[in-house]
Amino acid sequence: MNEPALAPAPSPDLEAKLRLRRMRVIATLLLVAMAVALLASNVLLERWPWLGALRAFSEAALIGGLADWFAVTALFRRPLGLPIPHTAIVPTRKNEIGRALARFIRDNFLVREAIERRLDRADLAERLGAWLAKDENAARVTRDSSAALDWLLRASDGEELRNALGASLRGALDAVPVGVGLAALLEVLLDVLLSGEHSQALIDKLVALARAQLENQRVLIRVRIHERSPWWLPKFVDQQIFDELVGGLEQILEAIARDPRHPARTEIAAALRSLRDSLASDPALVARSRTLQSEVIDHPAIRAYAHDLWQRLDADLHAALQDPGSTLRLGVEREIRDIGTALASDPAVAATLNTWLEQLLLYLVENYRDPLSEIVSETIEQWDPDATSRRIELSIGTDLQYIRVNGTLVGGFVGLLLYLGWHLLD
Repeated sequence: MNEPALAPAPSPDLEAKLRLRRMRVIATLLLVAMAVALLASNVLLERWPWLGALRAFSEAALIGGLADWFAVTALFRRPLGLPIPHTAIVPTRKNEIGRALARFIRDNFLVREAIERRLDRADLAERLGAWLAKDENAARVTRDSSAALDWLLRASDGEELRNALGASLRGALDAVPVGVGLAALLEVLLDVLLSGEHSQALIDKLVALARAQLENQRVLIRVRIHERSPWWLPKFVDQQIFDELVGGLEQILEAIARDPRHPARTEIAAALRSLRDSLASDPALVARSRTLQSEVIDHPAIRAYAHDLWQRLDADLHAALQDPGSTLRLGVEREIRDIGTALASDPAVAATLNTWLEQLLLYLVENYRDPLSEIVSETIEQWDPDATSRRIELSIGTDLQYIRVNGTLVGGFVGLLLYLGWHLLD
C-alpha cells in the first residue's frame, strides 16, 4: 500500500502572514465586542443600574483599543486612507529609519570594546579547526575552493595571464647576476670533476688530449722553430731544440699521467679555480652571457615549447580541479583536515591564529566601521517603501496586535477602577 505523500512545509513568510492575520482578527473582534457591550449597557442601564460598571469598562476599553489600533496602523499606512500628519511612518521615513539603524549598529556593535568582549569568549581557531577536521567539511571547502579557482582561471584571459607569468619569469631571470650564476655553475662542475676518482679521470683526459695535440702539431712546431731561428743557425741545432722541447713536454705529460700526487695536478686545479673566479667577474663574459640568455629565451623554438607547456598545464589544472578523485584535490582536502586537526589540538597554533584573527577583525572594525554600517542604510534605501512596510509589519505585526489586545483590556480595567473609585468616593 502506497503511503500518502507528505505536503510541503509552509514557507516562513506564509506562516508569519497567517499568524498576523489571526491576531489581527482577534484584536478587531475584541474591539467589536467592547462596542457591543457599550451599546447594550447604555440601552439596559435604566433597568439594571449595575450595568454601569460594564459600561465604564467597555467604554474605556473601546477608547484604548481604538487608540492602539490607530497607533499600530499609523506605523505602516494611513488609517482609513486619511492624510493625517505623522502617519504611514515606515514607508514615508524609510531612509531615515535605515540611517538611524545603521548609526545604532555602528555605535553599539561595531566598536572595539564590543568586538573584544565577544572575541574573548569565542575561541575562533578551535571552532574553525574542529569544523575543518571533519571529512565532510574539508571536502566541502575543497570542492568550493576548486570550483572558484576553476571559474577564475576560465573567466580570466589566458593570454594575459600567460604573458604576465612570462614577464615575471623574465624579470626574475634578469635579476639573477649572470656572473654569479656562471661562477656557481663552474664551481659545482669543478668540485665534481676534481673530487675522488673523477679528478684522476679528468687529468688523464687532459694529458691524453695534450699528448694527442702535441703529436698532431709536431710538424707545425718544427716549422715554427725553423722560422724563428736565425738564418745562420745550423739546421741540426733547430732539430735539437725541437727534440728537447717536444721530448720534455712528453715526459712532463707522462709523469703527470702516472703520478696521482704530481704537483702539477694541484696547480691545474688551482688554475681552473682561478679561471672560474676571473670568468665570474669578467664584464665581457657577463655581457655575452646576458645576450646569450636573451637569445635563448626569445628563440622561437623555446617560446613554442613554453606555449605548448602552458596549454598542457592549463588543461591538466582544470581537469584536476574538476575531478574529486584527482591527486590535487585529494591532497588539498588532506591538508585542510590536517590544518583543522592542528588548530583543534595544538593550543599554541590556535592562540597564534586567534591573535591574528582578533587583530584583523579589530583593524577592519576600526577602519571600516562606517562603510560596514552603511551597508544597512544603503540596502534599506534601495527597498520599495510599501514592500519595506509589509516586510517589517510581517516581522513585528503579530506583537503589535497583542499590544492592541492589551491596550483594549488595560483601558477597560482602568475605566472600571475609575468607575468604582468614583462611586466609593461619592
